Amino acid sequence: MPPKAKISRQQISDAAFFIVREGGEDALTAKSLAAKLHCSTQPIFWLFEGMEEVRKEVYGRALETFAQYLREKREDVSAYKAIGLNYIRFASEETQLFKLLFMSKSAEGKDILSAHEEMQFVLGVLADSEKITGQKAKDIYEEMWLFSHGIATMIATGTAKFSFEKICSMLSDVYKGLTSGKEILE
Repeated sequence: MPPKAKISRQQISDAAFFIVREGGEDALTAKSLAAKLHCSTQPIFWLFEGMEEVRKEVYGRALETFAQYLREKREDVSAYKAIGLNYIRFASEETQLFKLLFMSKSAEGKDILSAHEEMQFVLGVLADSEKITGQKAKDIYEEMWLFSHGIATMIATGTAKFSFEKICSMLSDVYKGLTSGKEILE
């Protein structure tokens, strides 16, 4: 039986989350985690089956953080527009977590658009605040997500900067185009 760990599972999880949040997914290793905890790697492997289990826990916490961002209410815009703004804000303020969830090897092989864990929440907001349901809601969700993801990715990678006002204007323009019922290009 291994000796009682002086480092808790929660402390390991917190340190791992901090490392990824600050330095990205590749910064998390058993060695970097042990250094952050000021211990050897042994407590990590006593409390976790391996680094993959630690990474899964960090990924879950990143999803929880993302969900909190997405659901944050804003007084200055509609509930649906707030989702797009919050998504982009998440990419700006939590760049490494955004990259982990949407731009990393952890996201490989996942259909992050349709498997997006917050999709039902977004569709619910469309139904409640915009009175759009069914396939139309799914189509709007998909196209708005792709547009918002493009802006968020450019912000997260530093390839573009947009003012809050410009982002609001662009999101409104695309939304109006999607809900107008007119085909722009045939």
